[in-house]
Amino acid sequence: VRDLVVSLDTFFSQINRVEPYLQPSFVPESGEYTASNESMENLLTGMNCIMCGCCVSDCTVLEVDANFIGPAALAKAWRFTEDPRDSKRDERLKNLNDEDGGMWDCTRCMKCVEVCPKGVAPMDRIMELREAAIEAGNTNTSGYHHTESFYNSVKKHGRLDETRLAIDSAGWTNIPRLLDLAPIGIAAMRKGKLPPVFPHKAEDNKKVKDLYERVEDAD
Repeated sequence: VRDLVVSLDTFFSQINRVEPYLQPSFVPESGEYTASNESMENLLTGMNCIMCGCCVSDCTVLEVDANFIGPAALAKAWRFTEDPRDSKRDERLKNLNDEDGGMWDCTRCMKCVEVCPKGVAPMDRIMELREAAIEAGNTNTSGYHHTESFYNSVKKHGRLDETRLAIDSAGWTNIPRLLDLAPIGIAAMRKGKLPPVFPHKAEDNKKVKDLYERVEDAD
């Protein structure tokens, strides 16, 4: 029987890391913290979580990195960053942005989306956390630099400049991290796998640029 019992210690320790409770800035006279129906509609998806742990069980990042906060905890964090009654939004976003194992460690494998029985779509909530963190000015991490480099590379060349992506993500002035990447680059060069330093533009580069412009105009 013991083999069939699931330990949720790791699951709840991850949840606790994001301080999963409302932190308002005042005590209401009525004794209740109220919010309009309209302001809470956006939270319904995240609030459907039944804490089953399916997303954590199938998370491919947690298989190799036990320090990752995990999809359930990040979806729970999103629920409170979007709650209009919470006063710690900026602080929460900064912590999730800066913390080792935070929002940027998600690889977007979509496993959590596939297995969630309630349609919470934790990966989508993580992507929204990233967008909110960037909008709040949290642009000091390799995750943001990776995203920006990917965006600019495809827009400019119509394809990904893998060499520049690695350097941009590490940071041009982050010498220790660049030195860590050097053996990988040397090994790739020896095997003829090193991407060109100056990548050629894709033949349909103009179509890619047009697509970028249409999406940007729509926003």
